[in-house]
Amino acid sequence: MSPTNLAAPTEGPKWLVDLRGRAAVEAASLEAPSATEELWRYSPINDLNLQDFETVEAPTSPTLAQATLDRLVGERAATVVLVDGYCSSITSPGLPEGVTVSCDSEVVPTGIPSYRSHLDALHDALTPALITVDVPSGVTVSSPIVILHELVQHHALTAPWLVVRLGAGASARVVEIAVGGGTTLTLSSSQFEVGSGAHLRHVAVQLASPLAWHLARQVATVDRDATFESFSVGLGGAYDRVHTEVTITGSGGSSKLRSLYLGTDNQVHDIRTVQDHAAPHTTSDLLCKGAVADSATSVYTGTIKIRNGAIRSDAVQNNHNLVLGEHARAESVPNLDIQENDVRCAHGSTVGPVDEEQRYYLESRGIEPEVAERLLVTGFFEDALDQLPISEVAPLVREVLSARLSSTLGVEVNHG
Repeated sequence: MSPTNLAAPTEGPKWLVDLRGRAAVEAASLEAPSATEELWRYSPINDLNLQDFETVEAPTSPTLAQATLDRLVGERAATVVLVDGYCSSITSPGLPEGVTVSCDSEVVPTGIPSYRSHLDALHDALTPALITVDVPSGVTVSSPIVILHELVQHHALTAPWLVVRLGAGASARVVEIAVGGGTTLTLSSSQFEVGSGAHLRHVAVQLASPLAWHLARQVATVDRDATFESFSVGLGGAYDRVHTEVTITGSGGSSKLRSLYLGTDNQVHDIRTVQDHAAPHTTSDLLCKGAVADSATSVYTGTIKIRNGAIRSDAVQNNHNLVLGEHARAESVPNLDIQENDVRCAHGSTVGPVDEEQRYYLESRGIEPEVAERLLVTGFFEDALDQLPISEVAPLVREVLSARLSSTLGVEVNHG
């Protein structure tokens, strides 16, 4: 996994250039991740060879961006198009006064996490730009802000970086979409700072090439009486990993995390979550649902952490998996780290085929077996799709999911 063939960008504000240098030193000192580590357990990370990839020095023009954006509904407050991690264009027809969306921010982001892996440091060493969304206190952005990441050059390593900051009482909706690529590696970082009383809704949709590796890290801090809702959709990629950590730092804060994935062929969908309650009277609710067919694999590892002093915290974690192929596999590992007594925590996990009792019920009422299967799988996904927190992206997700189910499993998702 030697990164000697990867050259860091040299442009950008001074703080970013300095950060790249420090991160490169850290990357050189950290060992490559291994599937023997708990953080990468069950993953194909041992198959990654960084010598197969190169950094992009001269990004090309987007080819899929407009067609993808056209599949969204409604108006957009702003649209950022990235090509191989570089900012290609920003349009902002509907941004309220004071809200900024930028690709060349001079503001150093706070809370840059310590590098826990070689790949974390490598991301910061190679990122070409920081995309920032700043919403001042008390401002509401009614229409979604869309960040579209298009992968164009083959064998490219890309490192997009998004920071979203909401002031006290602010409200916004942010959509990230990844499309395109061939044999590519994406190390994506998204950071969210939700101020007191603010409300941030976020949807990330991964539609990359079946040959692509897409590794995303999402980190959020949620202040007093604030709400963070995030929904991750994984449909593309050879290896699709989303690592989400939400720390609720203020009393009355809450988070709602949702994930949906469909694995076919030899895909691996890997979801890791941390619900960290660092203050009293906080709530978190997680639901992760997906299906695997053919020889696909899904991995879910989640931790509910209740820190000392976080009394009256309420946390729920559920992971449900449909295994639709004889050679498909789903791993589910829920964890609890409870350091306080006066709390409520619950977690559940299911792994298995379509429920035979439900199938029998439908067939006993004259429904053909293949139709019964279609109805049950449709219902499984519709339950999750109904919880998308940004309705403008729902048609795109439904369309792609329906096509995947129809071509691979002979199952169609209702578009109603």
